Amino acid sequence: MKYLEKIFIFIIIIIFSSIGILKIFDKVSILRTESYKNKIINDYSKKLKECFDLENKNQRRINESLNLIKYCMKEFGID
Repeated sequence: MKYLEKIFIFIIIIIFSSIGILKIFDKVSILRTESYKNKIINDYSKKLKECFDLENKNQRRINESLNLIKYCMKEFGID
């Protein structure tokens, strides 16, 4: 009888360990996805800042700035 109890406890431990490991893998995949999305957003923001030419923004008129923004959004495929 004690042998069956030990086997039952061992099986329970294996089941809970497997569930824990699967949850860890799920969290890691979520973190990788979020990290990848953040990398893409950061790359776009750097490219757009360069394209907007923020250093010379005071030398442009509003219409010129709007045209530059439209051009940059078309150039980088942002809708």
